[in-house]
Amino acid sequence: MDTQPDDDVLLALDPLEVVEHVLAAENLTFDRTEDGDLAFALTGDWKDYELWFAWRPEADCLQLCLSLDLRASKTKRSGAYELLSMINQRVWLGHFEVWTDDGEVVFRHALALPSGERPTMAQAASMIDAAVEAADRFYPAFDFLLHGAKTPDEAMAACMFETVGQA
Repeated sequence: MDTQPDDDVLLALDPLEVVEHVLAAENLTFDRTEDGDLAFALTGDWKDYELWFAWRPEADCLQLCLSLDLRASKTKRSGAYELLSMINQRVWLGHFEVWTDDGEVVFRHALALPSGERPTMAQAASMIDAAVEAADRFYPAFDFLLHGAKTPDEAMAACMFETVGQA
């Protein structure tokens, strides 16, 4: 996200309104869910990702989730948890998880704020950037494991190469 910090955004805004300003500045379409979360989609290197922000006032925490639109069946969950362990060691901001109810693979990132503070537009944009970067980097590993019948080690190795030179 190329959004520049905007000092005119008032601290009195709902934290999700700050995120709305970021999305509007990027000409992205967004909706509020029944729960009050802010949902939108972004195109990544591998696919279009569904993302949503939630404000947790009891913890003064802004949370971002990104769905990879991949599900680990009950028979694949053990391998998915092993792969999560390997991947999360390499993720600096946020983490991946497999939701227990339906096996959905998601990336989560949170920003804890001092009581009464609101996120800046730059902080919200950075959260989005971190989520999409992590999803683009590790989506192939999850896909190789869940659809390509690779082991967690093979799936991880397949996405950890570095390209050198120019084509």
